[in-house]
Order: sequence, then C-alpha cells, then structure tokens
Amino acid sequence: MKTLVILSGVAFSVSLPAFAAIDYGRDIQPILAEHCFHCHGNDDGTRKGKLRLDTREAALKGGESDGAAIVPDKPDASAMMARVMSKDSDEVMPPPKEKKPVKPAA
Repeated sequence: MKTLVILSGVAFSVSLPAFAAIDYGRDIQPILAEHCFHCHGNDDGTRKGKLRLDTREAALKGGESDGAAIVPDKPDASAMMARVMSKDSDEVMPPPKEKKPVKPAA
C-alpha cells in the first residue's frame, strides 16, 4: 500500500516524522502524472470537472464537485482519497475505463 500511503500522507502535508523523507516532486507528482494528469493536468482542453492536480494550489482548491481534492493533514476529508479508495465504479478515480487504477506498491 506504499502508493496509497504516500498519497494519503505526504500529498496532504501531514507533518508526521514517518513521512519526513517523502518529497512531493519525487514521490507524489509521478503517481499523479501516471494516473491523473491526462484528465486533471494543465491542458484546459482535456481537463475534466475543472479539477487540476498538477499544482498543489489547484488541488487544494478542487474542481466542480467534491470540494478540495487535497485537504492538508486530513486525508479522510480529501476528495481525491475518497475517489481513489471508492468501490463504486461511477465514483472511483481514475475511472475503470481508463485502465490506470492506483494500486498498492509491491
């Protein structure tokens, strides 16, 4: 579950000593780039739900629905984690049709 732990801990600026060595640019951004940026990146023409995740500021703001994608220090309040962890095929992100699920790291 390393990938999900990194997303839930570091992406949200949790100030726990266990996450001190995790770097956003090195550890978080590549996960988002692989699974999220094709729909939630910097291209206005392909962006879905007006949600941009390629910058921290935009992710904190959120998109059209669900409120803030990332809530610092509160992964349980972060819409991104709720969507990634959802079992509902209509809610889960990335959508199953994209065939890019976020999986636990080995």
